[in-house]
Amino acid sequence: MTGGGPDPLDETWDAWTSRVATDLAALDDDDWVTFTVHVQSQASSTYAAERAREGTRGRLEGLLALECIGDTEFEGLTDLTRDQQAALTALGWGREGDEPEFSRAFDSATDAAGLLRASLARVLGASTPADVDIRRAPRADGVGR
Repeated sequence: MTGGGPDPLDETWDAWTSRVATDLAALDDDDWVTFTVHVQSQASSTYAAERAREGTRGRLEGLLALECIGDTEFEGLTDLTRDQQAALTALGWGREGDEPEFSRAFDSATDAAGLLRASLARVLGASTPADVDIRRAPRADGVGR
């Protein structure tokens, strides 16, 4: 690879976590980013967004809201086993009801990135950061990030 930077396919989990924490801290009220693991037909995704006061579940402005959605294509089916769902809860994800949907609010982007890393690597099957597909909200000016 030219340009002197590290190859993204060789990124370490520590570097990935630091980069993601910076990205999460920079989100504004209308931004979102998703992290999807593409290994062994894993359909789980993790969604992060910064919510304003009128956001879901009454979260306060400035908190970083994370959701982990285990639904296959968001249709109510899940590829997550009961053990994986229990592991996500053990990591600190909150869960209401029986659906494979988890949430957590943070005031620290570093803590949020740490939970993302642990969830993706330990529970959802990402061996390296290269196994994680990251998508971001389109910018209003049409320029990609």
